[in-house]
Amino acid sequence: MPLFFLLSMLEGIAALAALFLIPSEGLSLSRLALAAAILLPLLASIWAFIRSLDADWRARVARALTARPNLSSALAFSSSLLFLTLGGLLFLLRYLNPEATASYYLRARPTLTYLLLLAAQSSIALAIFRHGLHFDTLRSHRPTFKSTGFIFAFFILLWLIIYFTRLGLTKDTSYWGEPGIPILGWQFVIALVIGFFLTQYAIRNTELRLANLFIPILLYTLALLLWLSVPLTALRNSFYAPITPPYNQPFPASDASYYDSDAQSLLMGNGFLHKIPTRPLYILFLTGLHALLGQDYARIVLGQTIVFALLPVALYFLGKQLHSRAAGVTIALLAIFRELTSLWVASDARVSNTQMLLSDFITTLVIVAYLLLVLRWFRDKQNNLLAFLAGGAVGLQLLLRTQSAALAPGVLILAFFVFWPDWKKWFVQSVIFAAGMILAAAPWLARNYAVTGHASLDDPIQIKVVASMYSGGSPSSNFSQFEGQTPEQMSAYVMDTILQRPAYVAGFVSNQFFANTIDTLLVLPIFARYDGLSAPIHLYWYEWDGHLSPANVVLFVVYLAAIALGFAAAWKRLRWASLLPLTAFIFYALFTSIARYSGWRYIFPVDWVGYFYFALGVAEVIVMMAALFGKGTHAEADTTRASAQVHKSRLPLVVSFLLSAICFLSVSSLPWLAETFIPQSKPVCTDSIPACLAALDLDETQIAAFLSQPNARALTGRALYPRYFARFDGLASTNPAPAFAHRDYPRLGFLLLLPDEIMQIVLPMKGPRPFPHAADALLLGCQREDYIEARLVFFPATDETFTNGTLADACSP
Repeated sequence: MPLFFLLSMLEGIAALAALFLIPSEGLSLSRLALAAAILLPLLASIWAFIRSLDADWRARVARALTARPNLSSALAFSSSLLFLTLGGLLFLLRYLNPEATASYYLRARPTLTYLLLLAAQSSIALAIFRHGLHFDTLRSHRPTFKSTGFIFAFFILLWLIIYFTRLGLTKDTSYWGEPGIPILGWQFVIALVIGFFLTQYAIRNTELRLANLFIPILLYTLALLLWLSVPLTALRNSFYAPITPPYNQPFPASDASYYDSDAQSLLMGNGFLHKIPTRPLYILFLTGLHALLGQDYARIVLGQTIVFALLPVALYFLGKQLHSRAAGVTIALLAIFRELTSLWVASDARVSNTQMLLSDFITTLVIVAYLLLVLRWFRDKQNNLLAFLAGGAVGLQLLLRTQSAALAPGVLILAFFVFWPDWKKWFVQSVIFAAGMILAAAPWLARNYAVTGHASLDDPIQIKVVASMYSGGSPSSNFSQFEGQTPEQMSAYVMDTILQRPAYVAGFVSNQFFANTIDTLLVLPIFARYDGLSAPIHLYWYEWDGHLSPANVVLFVVYLAAIALGFAAAWKRLRWASLLPLTAFIFYALFTSIARYSGWRYIFPVDWVGYFYFALGVAEVIVMMAALFGKGTHAEADTTRASAQVHKSRLPLVVSFLLSAICFLSVSSLPWLAETFIPQSKPVCTDSIPACLAALDLDETQIAAFLSQPNARALTGRALYPRYFARFDGLASTNPAPAFAHRDYPRLGFLLLLPDEIMQIVLPMKGPRPFPHAADALLLGCQREDYIEARLVFFPATDETFTNGTLADACSP
């Protein structure tokens, strides 16, 4: 007790000195009030310190608090509440509106910091007084401490390797992605505080059956509301969904345009635009959204977000399985807040978020759900059906993102240790796993073989990109070197490079792998510039150059220690199965690194693993603290036993296998069925172009004269993504689509979707005009090098016409 009051005295004296050292014009009323707020508890601490030297006085105080437990509980609650309130007040004074409140923050900081410390110390002191310190309870955690020490030492060894070799810090000349969007500091604190109080609640309440229902619903609702609260205008200058005149809504660009245009083609009944489309299941998902919700981008985002908001829920269940509800909630909140930040900075940074038509987010959701399935398999080792389902699920993921193939070897290798020493059962179930995987991928492979003569999973352009980088170029700079080569020939080149130059390949693969690992750690907040809640977020992660400030070195040590504890805590509960998220990260990151990619969206589907294990470690610290203060930890300590209860299927095993196989074959066949059975839309003006244009006072002679020119084109199709650009303006991209590239004249660019291809259209015009999107049109124009310059665009459904000159003008440049 004397030590507590002595510490309070010293802190009060320091706070008072700090207050009077602040430059001022004199003893203003506000300064006197702040000084009084320090002096009152300081004088009380001095008096209490003197009295606490008397053993009889200490005994009387102890008896009084013991006799009135409600009073001590109220004091403990009040101290905790005061700590949170003062912490929040300090943060708001500093960051709510820095320009207006900076001076107030500077003056109030000594007083508020002193009161904050008093509140924290009072909470701890009251906890010790009420419950005592039970160091003997920590003996049961000795194996966890020992495991944590070994893991932490391994992390430090990796740090030293990175420090001396610069692996993961040296930019690869072929490709080097920036780190992904981080969690902001204040979001991080909120998630940890909620996790702390949920753990305390769980410790006091052994029956939490309602939590199993309400927590996932609350997390889903919170994610949905927060993510949808960000307006689409946040995408105005984004890379994948910019907003340009004449519309005030985004349109997909780059990869997003690739997926959506394929979905539009399916919707028209024309099949896929590309012979082997990339991410066919995601394209089918977009097709379904368009069929249900139409062409309005806001509705598509709403439909997509309704599905994507399941990610925090899936992470919650995974965290709960590996540790506790509190850990799961903390992980889910971190995921929710991170996506919120990603939505906020969409116009300033390269991001992949819920408002963009990209496959990264849904891949993340599917991977987390898949890990839950595999975890169930690892717990019910006798169930061959689960092995079949796990393999088939990987096969289906290949249609969502081919990098998911990396999960298969990782899961099987980890399964070997999970099943050990029963290696025969592991072998049998591995064969069943492989059978499920092959079966699920077979329909798509058969379709691609029927179309191209090659049993490929992905567009050949993907291996061409990898070959370009293996030859020392960027993703597209060396395409000419592989022009005319088959996918097999390009794959052979990559394999030859690996075999003939192993040191070269190992160098960039290890460099990219460590970069992906570091980027995963950088998702957690660091000490960096932050300009306030109302200011644009400073993109400090773009400034990452591989060097840490001393404060961030200490912070990284704390992070690594917490992650090490998270690994150890999960290991204590589930042994080898606890390494499932780590295994998914290692193999996915390795697969990505072999392709010579790193950073942002390329590692996004697994870069949550860092903050996942960190949250497990924090939850374990809270449980240990509770044990230290003598509180029961029975509420969530038996996670393994509770979760190991697996419901047996009532169906015969053969029937279950058959139904699962039918399900896999059906889902894998969906893209093929969609392109085959969706009825084709009737093109406009197919009977007679002159008749279609009769209302425009254009006779057959004019049209025939125009079309007789060598470069003249007459096309009918669906106009997509109209964008108007002023002179010298265009979309920012290394390789922009010709329709949206920078040019030295004002124009409107759009894509014209034909039954078997998509055309780049440029319509010169002065000033933006409303232009139909996703509407069928007739176009007359002149073929240029990589685009068509439109002379006339006619929309029969609305009788709208857009012209550039007349048909009498020659098509020559």
